[in-house]
Amino acid sequence: MPILLPIVILIGISAALYATFGRELLTMVKEPQIFKAWLDGFGAWGEVVFVFLRITQVAFKYLPSEPFEVASGYAFGVWGGLFWCTVGTQIGSVIVLLLTRKFGMRFVARFIDPERLTGFSFLKQKTRRRTLLFIIYLIPGAPKDILTYFVGLTDIRLSEYLIISTVARIPSIITSTICGAYFGQKNYLAAILVYGVTLLMTGAGVVLYRYIQKKQTAAANVD
Repeated sequence: MPILLPIVILIGISAALYATFGRELLTMVKEPQIFKAWLDGFGAWGEVVFVFLRITQVAFKYLPSEPFEVASGYAFGVWGGLFWCTVGTQIGSVIVLLLTRKFGMRFVARFIDPERLTGFSFLKQKTRRRTLLFIIYLIPGAPKDILTYFVGLTDIRLSEYLIISTVARIPSIITSTICGAYFGQKNYLAAILVYGVTLLMTGAGVVLYRYIQKKQTAAANVD
């Protein structure tokens, strides 16, 4: 219960923000200039509000992560966007991990199809798990949020998970915050170029992830 209490409080505050501004958020996040003006209205609390929204987005998947990341780059700059996105992402991920460990598949099934976790079965092998987790979190386009639910069903230590996922997520997030920052500077050509490169990297990442998944699953079946 001592662990769950702060989680419940975080979820409650995040859910209240979404319940109050949810419909507007779906529009605002896709229009970074509007989203920035909205956050600026909270003054010094703008970053805190963003973090709570990011926590909710990561934990409950009501909006794809990339629009939040681009909007954070527009609102806070490249490094500020990276920092606040990472804080919200990791808090949200830890909440998912701890709740999954507490309630198991009962919790998982409320948010995703449990069948989608079968594709990660090769990660049950402890000898290669850390390396494979890092690679998957590093690959653009890999299903990182779904992977967090799977990790919650394993015995990996929380400290290991935080180190691996924090470092490996940086390249994916920072490409989005760079795009948002360029957009905020009205450097549209640079923003389009970065976005185009990101799309290519995502496409290549999806292919690479599927290759790794197929190869490792086959190896696990042999073992």
